[in-house]
Amino acid sequence: AIDTSIPADPNVKNYSYTVVDGDVYYRENSVMVKPDLNTTAKERVKGMIELRDCVQSLISQQMDGVISDMTIQQTQQKLNRLYDRFTEKYGLINSRGNALAFADDSSYYLLCSLEMLDDEDKTKLKGKADMFTKRTIRQRQSVTSVDTAAEALALSIGEKARVDMAYMSQL
Repeated sequence: AIDTSIPADPNVKNYSYTVVDGDVYYRENSVMVKPDLNTTAKERVKGMIELRDCVQSLISQQMDGVISDMTIQQTQQKLNRLYDRFTEKYGLINSRGNALAFADDSSYYLLCSLEMLDDEDKTKLKGKADMFTKRTIRQRQSVTSVDTAAEALALSIGEKARVDMAYMSQL
């Protein structure tokens, strides 16, 4: 047997698929190995890698406080195009064929969350997740002042999980 493994790329998360020189690899710890996939499964995996990378890019853009809403909307439009193209070819992300091809990837269930399935028939799409159209992550903004002692107490318990008189007086 010929060893087709290569050293792991530090930019690829552990237990994730990636494409290197047109070939699909799966990272396990310090090596990336070629999985035994048929041609259709390889194409499914490549499409899901594209989707995963776009979703992760969108998440990081939303967490960054300086990225404009216009840039986020462009990434959402790209995600919509990638998703529509993928599902047209291979069906829902939650389908059996896609699960068999990509379930080993650590981000598979993140991709599954992009689809809102019908409660009664899990093979039918009820709609796309809010991530496609709305900003779903906002940078955390801390409260710096309150009007009443009751609000200060509630905030102290919520933020510090205890009554912190110094924090409350600062507010």
